[in-house]
Amino acid sequence: MKRLLIVSLALAVAPATVFAQTTTTTTTTAAPALDRRPPLTAAQRSAMQQLRAEFQQSRMQTRARLLAALTPAHRTAVANVVGQLALTTNPNPKAAAQALDAILAPAEKTSIVNIAAAERSNTQALMQQQRSIFEASMTADQKAQMAQRETQRQAYMASHPRTAHVPDPGAIVLRTLGSFGGPGYGMRRG
Repeated sequence: MKRLLIVSLALAVAPATVFAQTTTTTTTTAAPALDRRPPLTAAQRSAMQQLRAEFQQSRMQTRARLLAALTPAHRTAVANVVGQLALTTNPNPKAAAQALDAILAPAEKTSIVNIAAAERSNTQALMQQQRSIFEASMTADQKAQMAQRETQRQAYMASHPRTAHVPDPGAIVLRTLGSFGGPGYGMRRG
């Protein structure tokens, strides 16, 4: 009986001990990682906020264009599929995208793919424009760090080739009209 009492007491105290050790370790190791990049200047913060606002406006325009491309009957059907996906306890976006593909007319599918391509092109143009503005406000040290990260990114991309992506109209509709894929998930792959 004494052994059982000692074991249960040890098990009750162990999580608190582990949590205390984890908390002190986390704070000591996390601080240096945050100091790797210099803080953003006011101009850089402003440029980032402007880019975010332009992305949001572009997403809203894409959403409106996508809805306009659907017939009223198909808008209702899409709303039903998206609503069912949102309300289910075990959502399956892939099956929902396939259901949407079965519902959409060929002309609607073509229009949706074109809308997604235009959004992707617009997003890339916005990013390139803001990158130029952002780089102009960078210090020499920040530019050197950025160049180093770009070199690392290119090396990674060269060693991890991507397969060709075939746009899926149903998946595009889900990503545009729903929030399936997490924060920031939008027209990237449509």
